[in-house]
Amino acid sequence: MKASAINHRFVAIDEGLGTLLCVDERDPGRGWCVPIGHPEPRDLQLAGGHRILVGHHHGFTEFDLTGGAVVRTVGAFAGVTSVRRQRDGTTLVAGVNLAGRDGVAVLTLDPSNRIMSRATYPGDYVRLVRQTAAGTYLMCCNDRIREGSPQGGYLREFRADGFYHAWKAVRLPDGRLLVSAGYGAFLAEFSPAGVLVRRFGGKNEVPAEVNPFFYAMHQLLPDGHTVVANWQGHGPGHGGSGVPLLQFDPAGRLVWTWNEPERISSLQGVLVLDDLDTALLHDERFGTMQPVR
Repeated sequence: MKASAINHRFVAIDEGLGTLLCVDERDPGRGWCVPIGHPEPRDLQLAGGHRILVGHHHGFTEFDLTGGAVVRTVGAFAGVTSVRRQRDGTTLVAGVNLAGRDGVAVLTLDPSNRIMSRATYPGDYVRLVRQTAAGTYLMCCNDRIREGSPQGGYLREFRADGFYHAWKAVRLPDGRLLVSAGYGAFLAEFSPAGVLVRRFGGKNEVPAEVNPFFYAMHQLLPDGHTVVANWQGHGPGHGGSGVPLLQFDPAGRLVWTWNEPERISSLQGVLVLDDLDTALLHDERFGTMQPVR
């Protein structure tokens, strides 16, 4: 594909190889790649203190951003799909049938990783969970996005044809919703009223070599561009199957890609660091990645 003038520093989950990699396109010597050490790594958060938080099936692991060293691991659970650190040092852990609770659950762990509270929701599927500015949870539940109360129960839901294992949703300051469709392999935007207003990045809108297969974690950048991981399948050997990282401008045009097929298999998570202050905790409750105040 045609080279782009855009360069990023980012961390990514290579689900196919079970590794976490850090890439700096401006300074390749700063890059590294380490094993995650737990199955089904799915979530990423800039946790402050120059650490990256990786959520996985058993809980979460914090890695030092300088060289990828493990700083802390919590592995007491089974079925975790999403993890979010809070400003007070507590951690939200989401998944299905967690800690003896049937259905979808969000646990709040204290700084010593003891369970402080539990919120439960009907259902048997959830992937990433993101908080909104109002404190609600956007929960990706297979073929729909549900908005949940922190106390438990759903408030409303959003659907689009083609959602299948939908992965991540964030709410923008104007109320719009940006969603990655999983196996639908497109990005979707909903109006504040919950109406689907556009789809972009799909198979007919990108070069054939991109091979849209599964649009997983995405990130809205400050300039309105969206970066998304185009996962290609479980296990090794997928590095040449398609282009794993894509960036679309606000009009939906593909403006940047990244691939090193000889060193990766299938990327499922991405977090662009660029100008972020890695000393601070960040989340996306306002759409873009911002420090948690």
